[in-house]
Amino acid sequence: MFEKLGAVFTHSGSKRKTKHSQARKKHVSQPLEFKMTRRQVMLTLALLGLLIMFVALPRTQWLPIEKIRIAGDFRHLDRQQLRSQLEPFLGQGFFLVDIKRIQQMVGAQSWIRDVSVRRVWPNQIRVSIIEKQAYARWDSNHLLSTRGRVFKADADAFGHLPLINGYAGRSLELLQAFASIQQRLGQASIRITGLHEDAKGALSLQLDDQIKVILGSDDSDYKISQLLKIYPLQVRPRVGRIAHIDFRYANGFAIGWKPGMEQEVAPQQVGRTENGVIVNV
Repeated sequence: MFEKLGAVFTHSGSKRKTKHSQARKKHVSQPLEFKMTRRQVMLTLALLGLLIMFVALPRTQWLPIEKIRIAGDFRHLDRQQLRSQLEPFLGQGFFLVDIKRIQQMVGAQSWIRDVSVRRVWPNQIRVSIIEKQAYARWDSNHLLSTRGRVFKADADAFGHLPLINGYAGRSLELLQAFASIQQRLGQASIRITGLHEDAKGALSLQLDDQIKVILGSDDSDYKISQLLKIYPLQVRPRVGRIAHIDFRYANGFAIGWKPGMEQEVAPQQVGRTENGVIVNV
């Protein structure tokens, strides 16, 4: 029985093997032939050569930076300093050049507001610069930007700009105060050439007619309104005689005259002081 079954098993298996072999013969495909053209061979060899070169070279020399482009509209930047900062990065590897370092170094220049640095394939760096715009002088060595930032500069070359000064931590607030007051006074053709805030927070203005306006530390909006009321008839006709107008009085203001320019005051006004006259408004 075992032999018979074995014979049957072997015979049956033999039949299956024959059938599968015939099926495989029917489905055998012809081998693919791949032929490279001469151009493809040369290109492959060139790529291999480049790969070998990259592996052999130190990583810092892969695709060395050959050109640094500077983009931006600027007039006051120290161009020589900019070149000196960027020159050491020429020849450095494209992938390993320190972009953040470049951005920090260039951005440290006092006139630069914003700087961005990016790689340009395969061997360039592009440095885009936005220069600060000066709004006012802060002191003889600093300017105030349109964003309220105090930065180092030769302020003597910007004598046409107004002078804004006070605590540096309030530079933006002082710029905003100047712009707001100038907008209001501009309606009466009054131009401010200076604004100063002292250590106690008291404001004073310098007008283009050389009159100093002392506002004090409170109610500046109200005092500007009073200045606008009196300026056309009481101040403008006497601009050559008045040294300052002091609004730190609860019931009016005081006019300080230039030496030798004192003026008689009508009796109905509130009286005299050593430096001028207090006038009700």
